[in-house]
Amino acid sequence: MYNPQSTIATEFIDDQEIRDSLAYAQENKSNYELINSLIERAADCKGLSHREAAVLLECDIPELNEKMFTLAKKIKREIYGDRIVLCPTIASMVVYTVHITDQTNISLEKNLLEKIL
Repeated sequence: MYNPQSTIATEFIDDQEIRDSLAYAQENKSNYELINSLIERAADCKGLSHREAAVLLECDIPELNEKMFTLAKKIKREIYGDRIVLCPTIASMVVYTVHITDQTNISLEKNLLEKIL
């Protein structure tokens, strides 16, 4: 039985819940009203559920994707300032890969990072 508060892995990692969440995200990836309301809730910085985050990740509406990135940039600056942070601020939207080329030269490959920083 799915229980996100449990400390037992088999209770909080539930295959059917993952599949249902991914299906829900696919079904709602073009739901303008839902996605817009999730972005507005994200602005409160109180967190979203995994299912809500999945919907944001699947969003296929360019205008709302831009709104997400703008909000992510605002939240990132409010929390971390101009520092580079290797964790996403909204719904795991940005994937970072760190390549250490030598001790003084670290380059970052970013997926849409320029919209966040």
